Amino acid sequence: MITKFSSMFKRLRSIWAWNPTEQEQQFIDIIKELLADSKTSIKMTPESHKYYLTNTTKHYYVMVKEQGIQITNGKFSFAKMLHLKAYSMIIDIIHTAMEIDRQKFEDAIFQNESKILESVIINLKK
Repeated sequence: MITKFSSMFKRLRSIWAWNPTEQEQQFIDIIKELLADSKTSIKMTPESHKYYLTNTTKHYYVMVKEQGIQITNGKFSFAKMLHLKAYSMIIDIIHTAMEIDRQKFEDAIFQNESKILESVIINLKK
């Protein structure tokens, strides 16, 4: 009986399994490559949930919004709707990059505070 349910779940999982299309994977790879470049900046509009990735050095500009993506440079502009799961993957990649940037920024800001606190500890031990 358990084997029967196990095989049924495997079949259902394979039916529900989703893999990005070749083009969706290309969009995912483009986002990853852009974000790997330290010259890429990320901006997000909280109300409209649009994300802008800009790399002026390489002349690529990306807007991600409402399950869609648009990539532009001086020679072309390409817009496409994405499967919800591909869109979610891209948003997760962007959010991860934003969190890494936020943490670096926060570490730099509070590094001075740590130095001050360390000097207080040193002074108290005297």
